Amino acid sequence: KGEVVNNHDELMSNFFAQPDALAYGKTPEQLKKENVSEHLIPHKTFTGNRPSISILLPTLDAYRIGQLLAIYEHRVAVQG
Repeated sequence: KGEVVNNHDELMSNFFAQPDALAYGKTPEQLKKENVSEHLIPHKTFTGNRPSISILLPTLDAYRIGQLLAIYEHRVAVQG
């Protein structure tokens, strides 16, 4: 309380929270424990077990773009 949080910190918090949300989801029971309004519960309930990938890079240069392409090609080959 009273702590200053800048916009970048909020965005990074959301960045790190999104993979957790996709992996675990939210049940109506969890939302009730978090004191979410009853009319919002159907809109905030979702299943987990959704595959996702989040990549945080220090810089975006030619080498790292090549790494991203290699990851993408590997995922496509494995899923095929």
